[in-house]
Amino acid sequence: MKSVVIAGGGISGVYLAHKIVSALDDVKVYLIDPKPYHEFVMGIPMAFAGLVKFDDLRMSLDNLKRVEHVRDEVVDVKESGLKLASGGVIKGDYNVLAVGAFKIGDDFYSVEGAEALYRAIEAAPAVRFIIDELYPVMGFGELAMAIKSIWPQKEVSVHLVYVHPDYKWLFDAFSANMAKQGVLLTEDPPPTNDKAEVHVVVPELSPHPLAKGLKVGPLFETQYDRTYLIGDTSLIKLGLPPIGWGAIWQASVLAQAIVSEIKEGVADVEIDEWTYMKDPDKFKQYFTYRMTKGVPLVHLRGLYDLWKTKIFGSL
Repeated sequence: MKSVVIAGGGISGVYLAHKIVSALDDVKVYLIDPKPYHEFVMGIPMAFAGLVKFDDLRMSLDNLKRVEHVRDEVVDVKESGLKLASGGVIKGDYNVLAVGAFKIGDDFYSVEGAEALYRAIEAAPAVRFIIDELYPVMGFGELAMAIKSIWPQKEVSVHLVYVHPDYKWLFDAFSANMAKQGVLLTEDPPPTNDKAEVHVVVPELSPHPLAKGLKVGPLFETQYDRTYLIGDTSLIKLGLPPIGWGAIWQASVLAQAIVSEIKEGVADVEIDEWTYMKDPDKFKQYFTYRMTKGVPLVHLRGLYDLWKTKIFGSL
């Protein structure tokens, strides 16, 4: 029986595990995460809009049937395997780091942080997201629109003080939807901070310390045999935008390759998955489409139900 070890119980780690156990009956999957629950962070705007409760976004890892949860943390990566905080080493036939990226700043991208922000803005007359980083944490666009949908009387604005030029197209993708919802997207700095307002400083993403020194190849492989890096850190290293859809895309591609190699002896994926390697602009257009033509907020409850029952439920 082949084994797959996944470090990280976030969006990309859970989706990778789902794709593998859905395609293979005879496989052992280990999911390493220090938390006792998975956080469906893509659902945070739904919680702001009242479509789900914040607690609903935490899904317990205690009773998984097809995946074994290892409640630990990977602290180093070697050819010999993944070193755990507890002192042990674990190595599967395939080892995947899905550790996200390192963030410092105001927290609206975890369930706990988002819930605290919700409480802080309930009585505020205005909420302003301030971006002054090279590679900012994404997700604030949907969050800003969700805030405006539930509190239309509030001023909600996004201030692009500075962002890396390669990221400007991401904000262009949001601009029409934001304007339609009444959210101001501007390159002007925010007004002088009124104590009654809530100013959210969007933090920068930087590669996860665990991935320092790791290379990322065309199939997200590192320099270590059958050891892969997916998620925000991997996307940054590949020069791609670190957004949720990108991490899910990586998980889907890598799952195809692992399943194909286990079944057929050859890692194979659909050629269309690799358009970004030959045509970065086409790849950006694809994600622009996903961001501007996505599911309306009122329909996102269906996405949450799908994730909880079909994707997380498959584990």
